[in-house]
Amino acid sequence: MSDFILADGFGNLSDGTHTAGSTREILGDQWSAFSYDFSIEDRADGRKWMTNNGSTSRLNLYTGTLGGLTTVRLCFRVIRSSSADVKVASLFDGSDNLGGIHINASGQLVYSTGDRPTSGVVATGPTIPLNTETFVEVVVVLATGTGGSVAFYVNGAHSSTTSSIDTIDSGTSLTAIRFFYHASLHTYGIPNGWKFSDIVLHSGSSPIGDLGVFYVESDTAGTDSDFTPSAGNNENNVDEIGPDEDTTYNESDGTSGHRDSFTGDGISNVDVLSVGTLVRARKTSTGVASLLVGALHSGSEDQSAAKALSEDYLTLIEFFDDCPSTSSSWTTAQVSAAEASYEVD
Repeated sequence: MSDFILADGFGNLSDGTHTAGSTREILGDQWSAFSYDFSIEDRADGRKWMTNNGSTSRLNLYTGTLGGLTTVRLCFRVIRSSSADVKVASLFDGSDNLGGIHINASGQLVYSTGDRPTSGVVATGPTIPLNTETFVEVVVVLATGTGGSVAFYVNGAHSSTTSSIDTIDSGTSLTAIRFFYHASLHTYGIPNGWKFSDIVLHSGSSPIGDLGVFYVESDTAGTDSDFTPSAGNNENNVDEIGPDEDTTYNESDGTSGHRDSFTGDGISNVDVLSVGTLVRARKTSTGVASLLVGALHSGSEDQSAAKALSEDYLTLIEFFDDCPSTSSSWTTAQVSAAEASYEVD
């Protein structure tokens, strides 16, 4: 399984306001919908920021694939534009808060076993400067007693590590990551002017370093086109920036082995750590249905385990750290020639 579990650069969302209850979802494996308004804003490098929509905005996001990780490596890019207490991420076990990664009103990175960046603080890190794009990496070893630790990295450089601490407030094992969220403390969220991007959750043991999340549209027919398009050709129905759900789509009658694949524009001049295939899908009737999410290159394919579908749309992703044809790290040329695929299990 890939070391990369969740990633989002918000490049798959269009500019404008995204409201609570929106059917759009951000990139990630079965992440939930939005809790409150936020907006998508262009970055100078052509990618996207998630920012506020004029009031305190929140997301309530989770994944079902964390599998009780005991080491959490979370990265994010931030522009801090004011003094505010911000809960960046809550580590959650389904019913209890294990701990949280925060930026306090002084701009200091902190890890807390409480609900606030001012209570239950067990580790402190560097201060994030105002109005400066900053890449943050936080590594939390979850443990009770003295078995835990928290390490902070800023712009790819190690800043500090606090060891031999209790990093779990209550609960058992990690099942969810919630961003900018608290069920009752309504002042928590993204303050006006703050911006976030390049959110990555990683399970590997080594620091990732400063990175970016690129979104590449699938817009050209690949090897297979077994699904039936609602109109036009299959590749015309998977190129939305902001999914249009049942407006344009490709549909299968559920025949095992039905597969579509697509190529995209590719990327250049970067070192590739992982490639993720993103699929937005739902089933159209009751009963069990699942998809295999894959990546192809030069006639070789790697696929995920079966991903169960719901009658509501889910955003599914599988990361592939190695190119299928070489079983080694991707080159940008291989990424540009690769195909994204989905297949009926």
